Amino acid sequence: MIGVIWALMWKDLKIFFKDRGALVLIFVQPFMFIVVMSYALAGMFTPAEDRLRVLVVNQDRGTYAAEVLASLEEMDGVVFEETWEDKALTTEQAERLIVEGERNIAVVFPPEFSERLEAENGSDGEMPPVQVRLVVDPATSSALVDPLMGTLTGIVKEVAYRVMVPRQVGALLAQAIPGTDEEKWAEQMQAMTAFQEDTSLPVVVERETPEAMPVTVYPDSFQQNVPGYTLYGLFWVVSLLAGSVMEERRTGTFRRLQAAPMHRAVMLAGKLAPYYVINLLQLVVMLGASSLLFGMSLGQSPVGLVVVSLVAAASATGLGVLVAGLARTESQIGGLTILLLLTFSALGGCFVPRFAMPEWLQHIGLITPHAWALDAYQDLLVRGYGVAQVMPEVAALMVFAALFFGIGVWRFRFE
Repeated sequence: MIGVIWALMWKDLKIFFKDRGALVLIFVQPFMFIVVMSYALAGMFTPAEDRLRVLVVNQDRGTYAAEVLASLEEMDGVVFEETWEDKALTTEQAERLIVEGERNIAVVFPPEFSERLEAENGSDGEMPPVQVRLVVDPATSSALVDPLMGTLTGIVKEVAYRVMVPRQVGALLAQAIPGTDEEKWAEQMQAMTAFQEDTSLPVVVERETPEAMPVTVYPDSFQQNVPGYTLYGLFWVVSLLAGSVMEERRTGTFRRLQAAPMHRAVMLAGKLAPYYVINLLQLVVMLGASSLLFGMSLGQSPVGLVVVSLVAAASATGLGVLVAGLARTESQIGGLTILLLLTFSALGGCFVPRFAMPEWLQHIGLITPHAWALDAYQDLLVRGYGVAQVMPEVAALMVFAALFFGIGVWRFRFE
């Protein structure tokens, strides 16, 4: 019995090791995924300074904004940048950097920040509070924005209380003259204590988006997560398309089709078409269901959404043709598909937001169609852009689709 088991095992091992492509992929694929995800998630588990970079525009004519900033800089994993290219940041420049995707968050202190804290009528409501602006790209995960917002609000309140409470104490002591009854003094002390819970402070922290991003409401978790996971699922059509091509090779269908007077690019385009339709249906179902079931907004540009979906599906099916052209066995198709899709999805930001990755990895992510498609969907669904603003991403996805299809046709073998 042992001899039979050994013989069967040895037979399968020899078959496996003869397929060098599958042999390499079965070891390379998990290793690549480990490397990519480890670097992508590095900032989530260690207080690396590259995890989050926040721009700071300090227009304050006094010193209290600097005190707030000094306290903020004690946060782990966050770097606050007051200059850009060796020059002090302006509000316009900070918003432009956010719109261009260089940074995701900026803190803007108004010129009258310190003056308003020191004003005699600091909390009496006679003057409207000044705003400390937290300008945020709406596509930024709330898991990063909310802790920063809470910390900033708490520090601003702490500084406000530290400046204003002594003035309140001084006013009460001035009233504590001989002859003041105990009941009156108790009321005044109670008023001073209640001051610390008063929400009508002379400064407030407001979360905003750059003026160039026409967002009326902040995105929910569905708008932030649905595009990434939808794209991850979209590209799995590669496995279906390549597997179907392999089956038709095995059964000799392509050999018979070669007798017809048609170019192989036309033949492959016909093979690609049904899977392209499947991709489009997948996008309709995923986005439509998210909108109907979870109330997810589909943005302000239906035309832009259709255009991006068309080119995203084209790049996914084009990748399927590429895999079909490169792979020679079913095991190679499975290994190459997993290697490409998991690596592309991780680098493109489907699992971890690209802005949370090291900067060098963010640039590498641009070699994937996932990164461009995800940026386009976030522009439409989250940032409130229209079709004109997503044309660079559309053009990039068209290049990916043409490149994948062209290489796939060039490398394709009908037998």
